[in-house]
Amino acid sequence: MSVKFNEIKFSYLEVTQFTTWFFASISDDDGFVTDVEFTNAELSYPSAKLISEMFTELKKNLSDINETSLISILDVKEPILGRSETATALSAIRSAILQLESLHKGIPLVEHLGGTYKEAVPLYANINRGLFLTDRTPKSFAKAAEQAANEGFKIIKCAPFDEVNSSQGTSRILDSAQHGINRIKEIRNAIGPDFDVLIDCHGRFNLPAALVMSDVLSELNIAWFEEPLETEEYMDSLIELKSNTSIPIAGGESMYGTLSFLEALNSDVLDIVMPDLKYCGGASEAVEIGKIAINLGKGYSPHSPSGPISLLLSGHATAAIEGAMYLEHAVHEYALRNVILTPSELIRDGNLIIPNGIGLGGRLNHEFIEKYGVYFTP
Repeated sequence: MSVKFNEIKFSYLEVTQFTTWFFASISDDDGFVTDVEFTNAELSYPSAKLISEMFTELKKNLSDINETSLISILDVKEPILGRSETATALSAIRSAILQLESLHKGIPLVEHLGGTYKEAVPLYANINRGLFLTDRTPKSFAKAAEQAANEGFKIIKCAPFDEVNSSQGTSRILDSAQHGINRIKEIRNAIGPDFDVLIDCHGRFNLPAALVMSDVLSELNIAWFEEPLETEEYMDSLIELKSNTSIPIAGGESMYGTLSFLEALNSDVLDIVMPDLKYCGGASEAVEIGKIAINLGKGYSPHSPSGPISLLLSGHATAAIEGAMYLEHAVHEYALRNVILTPSELIRDGNLIIPNGIGLGGRLNHEFIEKYGVYFTP
């Protein structure tokens, strides 16, 4: 199946002083409209410009467009670097094509991706982004974790190692990491032993320090060790780390394409793959990555610390995979996030409720964006 593009509109919403979500609303010649998120920090504006250029080129094409024809029409050069403007733009357009195709078929996106509709997708609560607005003391971490637990989340993720930098040297890294350990201990004291706690390191450690930290985190009953080292840059070091720890290693949030994930899985550097649909190649690529991971006995848990459009798309890509783990949700960052969607985003008892409609099942609330956001031309 294929579509023919008609119009694209860009918008953004400043959520906090640290976060701005970027969206593209894309229509086709048959009048169907869908929305994608392409937030990528300082690369969001360059990504918007590239999306606009790609859209213009695709619109000029006389043939209808599908994911297979997209790359050749645009003459994209490979390899595509992870989290680059190219990766972001391709991911957005590829997901938009899939969403428009599912609207044409009159089915939920999850079914177009080869899965079956599920009303509820289990989430874990990423408390990190909400904590940017606090003093990030151990007590603040504990309070945020306790709030998430009271809201029905059974799994809490934090990124506690603010003071750590991989260039510091092993001894200083371990000294700096003590602040993070104190935050984790306060979380555990606040919520007790019956909740899983996930730790995101944002690639802040070197190998010797990561080996020490894995022992420390094991004693704190941590459920996964995310990106202790940058996945793509330190494959050999991750192999050594993984062979010397009992904690599952998670990562891959910046990687593009099935082949990159396949290399990481075949090298046995990851226990859990975390494709981000904004960068990995979009929904179909994430689903293919998930299938490969599950078949190899690994975990599949999409990375999604973003807005409600991205979360809903990721929910479909999670529901499409039997045996998928929980999906990430950034809690407490923006009080009005639920009404950015229509129908409103619904999180219930730690689950994302997928609207029972065609396509994504939801749209960007343009009345809200007109009032609080900004429409722009790249």
